[in-house]
Amino acid sequence: MGHKIMHALFNNLGLKIVSLVIAFVIWLLVSNADNPTRTILYSNVPITIVNQDSVADIGKVVEPEGSGTVTLRVTDRRSVLQTLARNGSDFYVEADMENLNEMNTVPLTVSCSNPSVTWDKIQMMPSSLKVILENKVEQTFVASVSTEGAPAGGYEVGSTSVEEGKNIVIAGPESLMRIINQVVAPVNVAGLEADSTLSSTLRVYDKNGSVLTDAQMSRLEFKNESGTVLTDHMVTVNVDLWKIRTDLPIIVRTAGTPMWGYRVSEIDTIPASISVSGTDEALAGLGDGFEVVDEIDVSGAREAITAEIDLTDTLSEMTGIKLIAGADPTVQVEVLIEQNGDVTLEVPLSAISLSSRPENMTLVFTPADVLPVSVHALDESGERLVQEQIRLSLDLSQCANEGSYELPVEVELPFGYELASPVTIKVSSSKTEKQSEVEEQISAP
Repeated sequence: MGHKIMHALFNNLGLKIVSLVIAFVIWLLVSNADNPTRTILYSNVPITIVNQDSVADIGKVVEPEGSGTVTLRVTDRRSVLQTLARNGSDFYVEADMENLNEMNTVPLTVSCSNPSVTWDKIQMMPSSLKVILENKVEQTFVASVSTEGAPAGGYEVGSTSVEEGKNIVIAGPESLMRIINQVVAPVNVAGLEADSTLSSTLRVYDKNGSVLTDAQMSRLEFKNESGTVLTDHMVTVNVDLWKIRTDLPIIVRTAGTPMWGYRVSEIDTIPASISVSGTDEALAGLGDGFEVVDEIDVSGAREAITAEIDLTDTLSEMTGIKLIAGADPTVQVEVLIEQNGDVTLEVPLSAISLSSRPENMTLVFTPADVLPVSVHALDESGERLVQEQIRLSLDLSQCANEGSYELPVEVELPFGYELASPVTIKVSSSKTEKQSEVEEQISAP
């Protein structure tokens, strides 16, 4: 029985071996057809430098030449390559400074997060990193806080501060330290409704205003004033919110005395009010208005004085108050000077009697709401004149043609008063739309 089994196994042995080889080849061809081998390039894979302490002991730091990245040529099955990220994040390239040779070159090693991709399937270009040993220098920078977004309605960012201290100590390669210009702690304050403490990752800007790259930041060491290392260059920012107060009247004072027989009748500002933000205590101290420290000198004046005031001087003397974001700090001021006994009345345009108003013409008046009328009392002991006691009339016959006109306004005053200055109004006259269409039709061939 055993003899028969052995005979069956070894009978035509050569033919059986050939069959097995053919079957393996067919399996291999089918496998390659379904899951072929491919090659993919991964560019700009960053190099991680480790064990830099080996050169720090001699007061040096490592500055890599070139871009600090490599290109990887990976050959493997398609099914394996499809599991890898195209940005090369699955690969880790390391330069161990303990392997630094006399030519200041460090051999590179590479590994992949997918264990199926072994080192023999990866070709790295370049295969070594050329480095420069630079002097390590240290410098202190003032960290400023930048905010993004807007707090909840009714609030503004009042003050910010870096909890670790505004002075940030940075150490790194001399060539890199020379280009640093500014250190900023950015925070997002969108929707904040109360004072908050926020985490911030420091940003470093070079002298061209560009943010340092991650590779450059990795070569820098950050500490606070007390020497504590700032891990991942993170700091804590305190954000204090201030309430907003709107429509705060602007109050301007005058200095000196006008010419004898004249007085200050009114002080107007453009804008008439402003919006500020501040602490509760500071806002309460403002009272009913924002009083400007700069005074307008009216000494010897007998006519109106105009001036421009910058509120910056006033704000510099206040604590816990500032203009809301984007507000213009300049204010236009007009101080009206009138003779004693003079009064300026604001007459609504609707109260002016119009005559000879042209048909089919659109008229636009400037001013469009009220017309100021300055009146002088011949006897200052009389009763003060009011608007209802005067009559205004305007002849619009000149506006029959298109154009802009400055027309005199006739004013009737009670006995004992006279006009302090002539009254005029600007009128722009243009044809109505329907009238223009009719004229176009008539002139058409």
